[in-house]
Amino acid sequence: MPLRVGVDAWNLVGDRRGIGRYVRQILTRWAAWPQRVTVVLLVPERAAWFVRSRYMRALGDIRLPVRHRSSASTTDVVWYPWNGMSWIAPNLCVATLHDASLFSLPPADAQIQEREQRPFRVAARHARRILTTSEFSKAELVLHLQLDPATVDVVHLGVDERFFMTGVQRNQQSTPGGARPYLLFVGEPEERKGLRIVFEAMTMLPEQLRSEIDLIIAGATGEYQLPAVPPSIHVQNRGWVNDADLAMLYARASALVYVSRYEGFGLPIVEAMAASTPVIAGDAPGPREAGGNAALYVPTDDPAALARAMTQVLAGGELTSRLRTLGTQRAAELSWDTTAGRTLELIEETAARALA
Repeated sequence: MPLRVGVDAWNLVGDRRGIGRYVRQILTRWAAWPQRVTVVLLVPERAAWFVRSRYMRALGDIRLPVRHRSSASTTDVVWYPWNGMSWIAPNLCVATLHDASLFSLPPADAQIQEREQRPFRVAARHARRILTTSEFSKAELVLHLQLDPATVDVVHLGVDERFFMTGVQRNQQSTPGGARPYLLFVGEPEERKGLRIVFEAMTMLPEQLRSEIDLIIAGATGEYQLPAVPPSIHVQNRGWVNDADLAMLYARASALVYVSRYEGFGLPIVEAMAASTPVIAGDAPGPREAGGNAALYVPTDDPAALARAMTQVLAGGELTSRLRTLGTQRAAELSWDTTAGRTLELIEETAARALA
């Protein structure tokens, strides 16, 4: 008999970040495994039938039952994928905590800090098992939440096939049709992501190179204010982009620049690698775990070192070629099929132990 898994779906419609991609990719695969798992989306709206179409569109019109949270007890286990538990199901609970940035880099306002950390603390108290995306995140969560390491499992993220496809299709030239070459920054421009450092590094590029290269920002939703753009560099803010457009941005970029000083994993790193795009990454534990030996690492707070790395990669040659080759190999080691399968396996094991 398939395991009945209720999924806390409250943010499925609104989350356009990497966490949203993680949840959608896993649910898409679980929906294709009916002999193994029956999935029910648990939503905060009491008139769940009325909002069902919104949740289905967020999943690409995959058909799954949508129920109010009060139906949680009809499932065997409830999975909370959104960084903690904002409500507590009466049955077995498993939660994914993606990183511990809210504890290592807490908000300055004490009330905001308490509010944003609370779902993590609730999960630490009530979830039978915690899942996370890297060994680095596991160590951080164990430290900050006083978790038993034996109750925390690591499941690395995957890479969507579309990014490999655009990598195969890319031209020898990074930007076909006479377009200007560009470096790519993917993500929200919150302070820890290092966009200010990227801007500063670009001002340090040799003058001719600086005049010829753009920086494209993809994924900024407007929640965070962009740093002031120095007048000597060229920046395009594309805002949020859909997956197809993001895949093309990766494939045509001269390099991805990802110098976040704190990251649980760093999904854009491996997505860019799948598209055969060189990656310059900050030398932080999470990104190193994501990129392995396939990225060019620089100190996260050193714009001069970043400028030198940009210059090296933009020059092409053996280094750039090696980063492309190693990156494609690294990305091929990660798949959403594996992520979804291992996640379900751990939930199944948790449920079996609870019933033993």
